[in-house]
Amino acid sequence: MEELIEEDDLRKPRGDKPPNSYIVMCDNSLVQRDNELQHASDMSGDSNNSSPIRVDIADLDGEESLNLTTTTLRRCKKQVLRPYWRLLMFIGWRGFGRESVNSGRMRWTILNIVYPVFIVCLLLYTYIYEIVACQWKLDLHKDTQVITTTTPTPVSTESNVTDGVSIDEYQVTPSYALLQNLTTMRKIGPSEPPEACQHIITTYVIPNVLHFLAYIMGIVHFRIQENEQLYAIMEKVFLQATPSYSRSASQQKMIKKLRILMAVGAIWVAVTLVMQGLYEYAFNFPQLLFFRKVGTTVHWVLFSIELLGILVLNSVTLAVIANYVTHCEMVLFYLKGLALRLQEKSTELKAAMKDILFIKQNVSLLNGPVARMTALISVIFAELTIIGIVILILNKNDSVKVWIYRSFFPLVWLFILCAPLYQAARVNSVSNRMKKIALEMRVFGYKNSSQLELDSFILFISQARMKAKLFHVPILPQYLIAILVLGAFILLILFQTSVIGPVNYWF
Repeated sequence: MEELIEEDDLRKPRGDKPPNSYIVMCDNSLVQRDNELQHASDMSGDSNNSSPIRVDIADLDGEESLNLTTTTLRRCKKQVLRPYWRLLMFIGWRGFGRESVNSGRMRWTILNIVYPVFIVCLLLYTYIYEIVACQWKLDLHKDTQVITTTTPTPVSTESNVTDGVSIDEYQVTPSYALLQNLTTMRKIGPSEPPEACQHIITTYVIPNVLHFLAYIMGIVHFRIQENEQLYAIMEKVFLQATPSYSRSASQQKMIKKLRILMAVGAIWVAVTLVMQGLYEYAFNFPQLLFFRKVGTTVHWVLFSIELLGILVLNSVTLAVIANYVTHCEMVLFYLKGLALRLQEKSTELKAAMKDILFIKQNVSLLNGPVARMTALISVIFAELTIIGIVILILNKNDSVKVWIYRSFFPLVWLFILCAPLYQAARVNSVSNRMKKIALEMRVFGYKNSSQLELDSFILFISQARMKAKLFHVPILPQYLIAILVLGAFILLILFQTSVIGPVNYWF
């Protein structure tokens, strides 16, 4: 009995002080945490030993869409922006090694100095070659006639008539042959038109000067100022294209469209190279005096260098058009997403006004240097398209390969000319739709907004100028449709009155 009492006395706390419950709870929590850590380590050890248990780490509900957007944006950067950046590096508008850890090394510095100089020299060579070779044969009077092929014979007594002066073709120097090729003095025969190019300034010099100005503006905008506006708006649009608005601005759809745009641009550049080969095939590798004097081998070498120059020249064009078209596409996605949210009444007026302000800022950036470069390039395309159509109408050469080339020529330039005009017209069309939505909100109401707030919203939209411009002129769909209809009507009248085109049963 005494032993039991002593055991009870030992179990009782000594003194009148109660036990510290906080310390007991902390001890229990520490023991529980140690058990959890031990259990987790056992699970990880078992998983390393081919355990079938899989542990998935997921974010909170509010962060799932954000991480999905980040992943999609990273994929868009890899599949869309990186090819575009490679295009900029190819034409010298973006430095090599910018994303490398060792971007400041001497090799990158030397390459970033030498390569743009090489590109500029290649462009200048291409400009000069076009003048020397009478590129594309764009003379309305001479190049629309039937070509008479003359085969020279190596007889020293045979001469060519040049204003009454006899010139032996096989005794002149290449420099003199080049001078004769660039002037209207030398003629194939007494009654034949001169062999040299005509309208050199309007046909070759002015378009090449405009193209070179666009290239210099691109160097300043992309390489010196290092503008990354396209990536900035792309991030904003991807954040706006949340899964709840996937019906109008799906991220996957956005990536697909941008990839299609880049693929179509690459195909267009390849088509221009094919057109150059078709030009040489249609006119039997044009044999001007200068090329006959330097020989066939040198001619092929010069032609190969010119092909590389055409690749760079049209890649510059592609970079300008792709930047403008992609920027318009980003603005379109953002505008359509905002329009849908306003129609669904799923956004507040204050948030909508902030989005409209963001769109206005990006449209202003779109109408800046990128629009000016696009306008310069569009002038070249418009000239080539119009000249190509006129020569096609006036062509009297019945050769099938010449007709194929003449039909193919204006279509290539018309396609790339329509790309920026079409995109700008789409942006302005959706921008006008925003005003219609604001009027509907004023009539039918919007959530709990007062009439004064709706009036302020309408006034804000009407004052926010969101018009995409080229040549400082808003490109509206009605303008483009009116130009097309008027042009088709004028061509119809000219054909019907036999002012242009062949006179036969069909026309």
